[in-house]
Amino acid sequence: MTRHTLLTLAIAAASAPALAQFDAAQCAALKNTAVANTRIDRAEWSDGDIAADKMAALTGGSANSQKAGAHCLIEGEYGARTGADGKPYGIRFQLRLPAAWNNRFLFQGGGGVDGFVAPAVGSIPWRETHATPALMRGYAVVSMDGGHPTPTPDFGADQQARLDFAYQAIGKTTTVAKALIHAAYQRAPAHNYFMGCSNGGREALIAAQRYPLEYDGVIAGNPGFRLSRAAIAEVWDTRQLMNIAPANDKGEKILANALTQQDLDTVSAAVLARCDANDGLKDGYINAWEHCDFDPASLNLPKEKIAALKAIFDGAKNRHGEAIYSGWYYDSGINQPGWRAWKLGSSQTATPDARNITLGSGSLTQYFMTPYNPDFNLATFDFDRDPAKTYQTGALN
Repeated sequence: MTRHTLLTLAIAAASAPALAQFDAAQCAALKNTAVANTRIDRAEWSDGDIAADKMAALTGGSANSQKAGAHCLIEGEYGARTGADGKPYGIRFQLRLPAAWNNRFLFQGGGGVDGFVAPAVGSIPWRETHATPALMRGYAVVSMDGGHPTPTPDFGADQQARLDFAYQAIGKTTTVAKALIHAAYQRAPAHNYFMGCSNGGREALIAAQRYPLEYDGVIAGNPGFRLSRAAIAEVWDTRQLMNIAPANDKGEKILANALTQQDLDTVSAAVLARCDANDGLKDGYINAWEHCDFDPASLNLPKEKIAALKAIFDGAKNRHGEAIYSGWYYDSGINQPGWRAWKLGSSQTATPDARNITLGSGSLTQYFMTPYNPDFNLATFDFDRDPAKTYQTGALN
């Protein structure tokens, strides 16, 4: 049975009870529903048209091409307040309640560092799937912004925002969503699920670990594990590549040129030649990666590039050789656009655009490290001393 079959079974579920009916008048009445510490801004009936699916980059089977059935669209905010940094905070959410409800509830996880409310349609979190989103199957679906209004890590200046992003926004939104579902249908959901990818996958694991009585099951797609340490690993990788990056005519190192496409193609071909047959079938795929004993020293590349590759795949370490984060198995996909986008980028200026920098560096200095320090120079990050600055936040995630 494939993971896609399992996923379809999980989200579809067998022998659903009779559908609960719900109409436009009942939807409008929810605008005045009293839920503790919650403001309902919108409760409007929809004939099925939905906004662009902001999660499409993580889902593949986007709801954009599928028309939802009639449903009630609710938007609101839990715990609106002014943070320690003087900025507005709260947990904004969107809840969609189908006219024909299947008695099931799905919490749709976010992505990145959150900070946006995606349309609550429940798209399946794998790129290659085209399965029907949960809303169209009759699920009540909620999404939320993680407790801060922008998709940037500067919310780390406020301690409550840190707690909300780490885990509390999940519990609070669950309580609000279930209260509104009960008000709408006069009954609680028979089954409750959480589904997400990347940071949404992390949130799914948080739901299972911290709120196990609220959910019957979770689907954690590509979940982020120990993200505070992962952010350090991103700094480590960038350090190795910057050390070998060639300089332009101004003496500025260009990260994108540290490894050429030809270099990456060479690595990919060598890894495939060494490890393809380990799974018993030489078919262009490495499915026994744990048995891949590829050694970059076998490559016909400059020794500096070989050393950088070895350091990256061995994983971040302190001066005693102790692992800070996990290493990686060698894989032939190193020459694909995704590896370059994260590690190298394409910028031919002294300002790199690799995602390890554009997404990772701000998260490390403003959220994962304590205290909040957006001016911290990651070029001076000490892999012996500075990881300890992530321990407090790491304990929350």
